[in-house]
Amino acid sequence: MGLLNQTPRVVLYALVLLCVVFLFTANWVYFSGVGNPFSTVVEPVDDGQTHSLGVSSVFAFDAAQDTLRLTEAEQQRVAQLQARVVSYNHNESNIVCPDRYIFVRLKRGVTRHHNQLQMMMNIIMWAERLNRTAVLGPFFVKNKWVIHSDLYNFSEIARHYCVVSIDTMRKRLSSRIPLTPVTIACFDGKICRSAIMHFGFKVKIEIIESYTPDVPWNHVEAHFYLQQYFFKYPQNSKAEIVIIRSVAAFMMTRGLSDHAAIYGLLRPSALIAQRVKRFLNHSFGPRGRFFAVHKRHLEMKCNNFLTESLPQLRTHFGVTLRSEREQLIRAQCNISIPYLAALHASLGLRLFSYPMFLAHDGQDPYTVPQLKARGARVYEKEHYAQYEDCAYGLCALAVDYFVMTEAEYFSGNAVSTVSDNVCFVRLGRGKACHGMEPAIIRM
Repeated sequence: MGLLNQTPRVVLYALVLLCVVFLFTANWVYFSGVGNPFSTVVEPVDDGQTHSLGVSSVFAFDAAQDTLRLTEAEQQRVAQLQARVVSYNHNESNIVCPDRYIFVRLKRGVTRHHNQLQMMMNIIMWAERLNRTAVLGPFFVKNKWVIHSDLYNFSEIARHYCVVSIDTMRKRLSSRIPLTPVTIACFDGKICRSAIMHFGFKVKIEIIESYTPDVPWNHVEAHFYLQQYFFKYPQNSKAEIVIIRSVAAFMMTRGLSDHAAIYGLLRPSALIAQRVKRFLNHSFGPRGRFFAVHKRHLEMKCNNFLTESLPQLRTHFGVTLRSEREQLIRAQCNISIPYLAALHASLGLRLFSYPMFLAHDGQDPYTVPQLKARGARVYEKEHYAQYEDCAYGLCALAVDYFVMTEAEYFSGNAVSTVSDNVCFVRLGRGKACHGMEPAIIRM
């Protein structure tokens, strides 16, 4: 009789045990069945497994649509830009760079490093059209100035584009005969005066102030503004130096092939190159084939930015996205493990069939630790004994950046300037970007 009374309890315990076993097995299948995190052998994807996880239906990746490569015409444009050579000697047959300069004055509040890098690259691209030579200034971070050569090597860019350092500009303008005052024109008197401290001229200068409306913080409207108010002025101005606002420089974008051409020539400084090489050899060995992921949340403003930006695709570029495509774009704001599994599946891979490198902004306390636990490599002192950084975390950021450019595959967030800048380098070197809406990167 006592045994009969215990029967319901025994049955209940048995059911609970079965549920626990089922959940454990399902979790193991999901997290272990998608690939060995330490394997460097590429395994073909198991379509049956992918569909059973429901991953493909939730994240509808299409490799043909989601893989961004340059067209043949764009590749020819890149080759043309990277093959030309510039000179400062009028007796040579190369493109001659003028003794008229353009400089972007970074200011307090413009703190994101890769935004500043884009500003510098933009004025270099536009300098020729404006009949000027671009001037590289320092980066601004946390109320301090950082010399660009600490992180990057612009020498290859300087062979093909008109760009010089502040020192070179100062020497050239200070050695003219006759030595007339250096004329400086700018669109904001306060910015103009504060920028002059970087130049260190010992000759007399004359400041010409010019007022224009504020630059719209919208790429499409900004293009109209730049055509109407800005481009004509630096081209026609007789001033030796034109100083522009950082917002204007950020909006001075060109076509995708132009960006690919110049970013493809960007190199790390000797210090950063050494650290990148050491980390790659340690983490991925001589084969060096890996899948790089950039996880960026934009301080939780990513979705708001997309809400403002996506209508521009329809209105100004004629690109209409289906609802599932728009959802896929928004999923970049918080890249998850199922998202990465679906992306890999669309490329014919299993998650972790390639070793993974992960760069992130430290704003995800959930997925990032899971990826690390499964073998994702990160350039962090807790996970890499030879980790080294410099002031303000810029060296670690630079290592992350150049490591991602070396990957076999790369995916990030299309509305992040870091992801975009990685993609530009890769396109300029004949590589592709994956799972990032090409229409947004082409905006």
